[in-house]
Amino acid sequence: MAADPLDELVQFLQPEARIDLKHISLDHLVGLSGSEDGINTLLSKEKIIQSILSLTSDKVDEIAKNALLILVNITATAKGVIELLKFKTDEGNNIVKLLIGYVLNPEKKDADAACMILSNITRVESELETVVDIFEPFLNDILYAFVNTSFNKKGSTLNYIGPVISNLSCCHRIRKWLTEENPHIPLIKILPFCNYEISNIRRGGAIGTIRNLSFDPEFHNFLISNDLELLTYILNPIMGNEEFIDEEMDVLPISLQYLPKEKTRDNDLDIRRMILETLNKLCMRKNGREFLRDNGVYYVLREYHKWEKYPKVRLACENVVDILIQKEDEVGTEDFSTVDVPDDMKEKFEKMDEDYVKDE
Repeated sequence: MAADPLDELVQFLQPEARIDLKHISLDHLVGLSGSEDGINTLLSKEKIIQSILSLTSDKVDEIAKNALLILVNITATAKGVIELLKFKTDEGNNIVKLLIGYVLNPEKKDADAACMILSNITRVESELETVVDIFEPFLNDILYAFVNTSFNKKGSTLNYIGPVISNLSCCHRIRKWLTEENPHIPLIKILPFCNYEISNIRRGGAIGTIRNLSFDPEFHNFLISNDLELLTYILNPIMGNEEFIDEEMDVLPISLQYLPKEKTRDNDLDIRRMILETLNKLCMRKNGREFLRDNGVYYVLREYHKWEKYPKVRLACENVVDILIQKEDEVGTEDFSTVDVPDDMKEKFEKMDEDYVKDE
């Protein structure tokens, strides 16, 4: 029986192999990793995967880059993530710890690829608790690398740390860290990146983190505290250069009053949607609704709704407005999370939303 050609490649994927043979072999594997069938084939070859992990630290930059690119492709699937997490490097490190080391190395040329792999890995919900265990000792160092945009000295932007933190914030332990870590509260450092115009990836990661916090009522009082100035950061992306009458302008957060004529709204649909989802969740309780009303959120959404062209996002905006325009005695509950909506009514509301989007 003929030997499997992939098994033959293993000898060319060793650190001591000739550089040209490593190049050719990795180029083949990059192409193979571009399809689901190819990924499944690679995952069945333990020695190949082990060799790829070793080559991510190859002294030849192009070889290390291609090895990382293969892992980016493999981790694009949940199965790929689950299988890769079973592997350890020759030094005994879990793949997550290996990649964190690359991200935190300011001299690592392809740290962006490592960030992308970690972003893929942290998306897989079934593995999140295990992954968080590995991340926890490094959280403050990762945050430092994120907020210092010139951290990497070899041209990597590390923008994908944003989605990594956002994904991790689906875990309650990370939400506690984001809001309680001393002496510096991590979320306060992340907030300015909600308006980071250079990268929608980093910006989306910051806003996604806030959105995940808003899904947990435990953190609402923290989010709406005056010290945090949350609305300063999450309303700015959905505001343009519209003018408000004095009575409306006076209730807006100070930094959002009299924005420049050249101010434009965020061009990223997902970011706008996440902001609206955050505002919606902050309407869950009476103190959140009053906070949004008292800070002129309705006026911002009124103008934003005139501008937004996408039906699903317009609907998300209307859902928040419908709550804010009601008086509290009309809302009918202190806390929406305590209201038990029958399944048939949920289906009815979902059908109404679908019909609305179709008719737009």
